[in-house]
Amino acid sequence: MSILGSDGSSGSSGNSGNSGSSGKRTVKYPEGHVILRNLDKEFPIISHGEGIYLYDKAGKKYLDAAGGALVVSVGHGNQEVTRRIADQMSRVAYVNGTQFTSQAAEDLAARLAKLSPDPELNRACFLNSGSEAVEAAIKFARQLWVDRGKTKRYKLIARVPSYHGNTLYALSASGRPHYKKYYGPLLHDVITVSAPYEYRSPVSDYAGEGADYYVTQLEATILKEDPETIAAFIFEPVIGSSAGGSLPPPGYFKKVEEICRKYQILMIADEVMCGSGRTGKFFACQHFNLKPDLLVLGKGISGGYVALSAVMVRDAHLREMKACTGYFMHAQTYLQAPSMVAAGLAVLEYFEKHGCVENSRLRGAQLQRRLHDELDSFPQVGFVTGKGLLIGVEFVEDKKTKRPFPRAKKVAEKFTSFAFERGLIVWPNVGQADGENGDLVVLGPPLIISEAQVEELVGLVRDCVRGFFQNQ
Repeated sequence: MSILGSDGSSGSSGNSGNSGSSGKRTVKYPEGHVILRNLDKEFPIISHGEGIYLYDKAGKKYLDAAGGALVVSVGHGNQEVTRRIADQMSRVAYVNGTQFTSQAAEDLAARLAKLSPDPELNRACFLNSGSEAVEAAIKFARQLWVDRGKTKRYKLIARVPSYHGNTLYALSASGRPHYKKYYGPLLHDVITVSAPYEYRSPVSDYAGEGADYYVTQLEATILKEDPETIAAFIFEPVIGSSAGGSLPPPGYFKKVEEICRKYQILMIADEVMCGSGRTGKFFACQHFNLKPDLLVLGKGISGGYVALSAVMVRDAHLREMKACTGYFMHAQTYLQAPSMVAAGLAVLEYFEKHGCVENSRLRGAQLQRRLHDELDSFPQVGFVTGKGLLIGVEFVEDKKTKRPFPRAKKVAEKFTSFAFERGLIVWPNVGQADGENGDLVVLGPPLIISEAQVEELVGLVRDCVRGFFQNQ
């Protein structure tokens, strides 16, 4: 299959010629005027997508096993969703959120309230990216404490490893030490505790003793810092790319909730990656009967069709703000924009109509089972874990000792490129072993994936693991 340029030619597979030519199939710096993410990489030009597949201008087919960055929840080229968004855009695409609300925003907030893991967590505002939503949630927590007259409460506790976004305070809260090499002087001090990470936990009986171990560390940290100075604790209910879908030990979140209530610390559940049906329930919190004070969504809530994120808060907290400041002070240009929220509403309606969350649970169980069948025998595959369609595969140099590959080998990056060349898209992560070393890839295909497509995906992963490590 080849896709012709608009001039009728087949285009050039190389990089010569006019960078603006519609016949080109790839772009590599210094061609064109886009700031490409990797200045040494040749980027294929995307043509179109359909379901779980993508096609570039050369006609090459890719199985999008990462949903981009675990964003594509309802598949590429979903006409039901795009029609709903276009309909809203044709009427009104943008209004300022300080001046108007819209029916789409009201309907989306109502749907989220109905789905909420806690009836009291029933108010939502809508922003662009997960990073923005995380920042807004942290600012909400701080404003709430100021409105209460507790101005000393400003500190944030986060976990390592974790990821909460790329804006500067969200990045400060992200437990990824390797980022500090470049951004350290710009980042804010955030208190950190260990995230429960089964494969690399110091607790030998993770299921039996893990909850006590990690929560004891959390409480000791709170007491050391002084509970009266701590505003909030932020965490991913199911850890995303930072630990490849790692799950907490049984009872962990019950104990976390008890500690946070004891010291009146607000809980912020970051479900940007693990929420919106990704783990087989709409909210990852629901797996643990967890009722946070604030909850953040992004990525799959709009399926990648329009940038959208959400912050959910308790109505009781809004009532406190109303009695004091009178409003939530945070605002951004695209707050509550009708075109954004229309995408979220269309996706949630599609979820309900087509059973996408249940499909995520079923196909996720199949995917994890089949990955174990095909990968556990490889000496370089240390661990396969996850929930629903959020699954991580960690690569190690020595399986017996769990020794990671040296960072200089860039195994995750090279494996991702190897798989990409063979038509498989995965999402890499590094540094989870000790802050610098560690290599894993995350699988997060669209929630519409079929039983047969799971088998296709597993076969591609198996063949790529075999082919890649044979050449190392």
